[in-house]
This record gives sequence, C-alpha cells and structure tokens, in this order.
Amino acid sequence: MNEKKKIVLRNVNVDEPQLSSVILFSIGHPSQQKVQAVIESYHNTQHKIIGAFIGDILVGIVGLLKIHESIIIRHLSVVPRWRKQGIGTLLLKGVKRCYPHISVVAETDDESVQFYLQLGFACHSFTGPYGTLRYKCTINKSDIPTS
Repeated sequence: MNEKKKIVLRNVNVDEPQLSSVILFSIGHPSQQKVQAVIESYHNTQHKIIGAFIGDILVGIVGLLKIHESIIIRHLSVVPRWRKQGIGTLLLKGVKRCYPHISVVAETDDESVQFYLQLGFACHSFTGPYGTLRYKCTINKSDIPTS
C-alpha cells in the first residue's frame, strides 16, 4: 500500500451513496435490483458493515452478521483498482478488533480461498447449492492478528 494513502476503517450506513458501487463486486450476477436487495438486508441490528476509506472514497467493505458467538462474513469486497494492497486484510483485522472474543466464519470460492488460508482460516470444501465448489472458512476468536 502506498504510504501516502491512509486507510481509515469506519462503520458504513446502508444509506452511504458509494456502498452499491463497492458491494456489487461481492455479489454474483449483480443487477441493480439484486445489489439494492442485498443492501436492504443490512437493515437489521444483527448486521454491520465496516468500510475502508481513503479520504472520502469508499474502497472496500466487509458485511457482517452476528449469530450467537460467531461473526459471519456475508460480503467482503474491495474495488478492483485497490485490490492486492492489503485492504481486505485490514478489514478482517478490523473485524477482530470489533469482536475480539468471537469466531469468524466465511463462505467463499476458488478465487478467494487462498486469501483466507493466508490469514490462518481453516477452510473445508463442499458442494454449493448450484453444484459449484465452495469453501467454509473458520478462524477461532484469537487467531487473527489485530495489528
């Protein structure tokens, strides 16, 4: 990451105008209606969106659902221009800072499984509902470094 680009993590409201242009990269076949429906699903007290901002520009998000003693990553998205610069890792470290005593679970595909493995997640393959190969990745509450 270019040291001149300071990334700040903060909560994102579902009314954030830039949200749809970032979250769409984590949605399969993202029509405008589908993106809006996903954003609307975050109108719930158990859901939270953390955003990565460079200045006023939203460059990445992680969408979360808290269930009992687990955090489910519903969406993890970084704008293509800003990928491979540590923003996804920074977002996951932010999740652990917000929820230090809770396990984190994500479901992903071949394209992203290495990302989770590199962060210490244990990933197990399964066949998804549409017959595609998917991975359930889990990390225990203390295994993601916070710094």
